[in-house]
Parts: sequence; structure tokens; C-alpha cells
Amino acid sequence: MRIAVDTGGTFTDFVVQDSDGTRTFKVKSTPADPARALIQGLAEITGPFVLLHGTTVATNALLEG
Repeated sequence: MRIAVDTGGTFTDFVVQDSDGTRTFKVKSTPADPARALIQGLAEITGPFVLLHGTTVATNALLEG
């Protein structure tokens, strides 16, 4: 099972891919403590997995100066 996570300002998006296919879901982001939203979403997933995490924070900082 592979999980990709994108932490956004409003929602934290999850993509779960396994032998049954791909599903997506989101949880409300927690900007003051981003790990809290990540843990909340991961709690909905059972079984061993590989986690991929992405964020646009660095990209936005470069683009917006």
C-alpha cells in the first residue's frame, strides 16, 4: 500500500493506492500543528504502507518572494 499526502492550508489530501485500486480522501488541515491532520488521516488507514509527503510551502516561498 502506498499513501501520498499533500498538506494544504485548508485541507490535507490523501491518496491511497493498493491492489484494490486508488482512493482519495481529505481531512481538515491544522496549520498550527500540521502533524495533527496527518496523524488523523493516517488513523483511517489500516495495514502496512509507504508514505509519500508533499507540500507547496517551499515552492510558494520561492514564487511569492
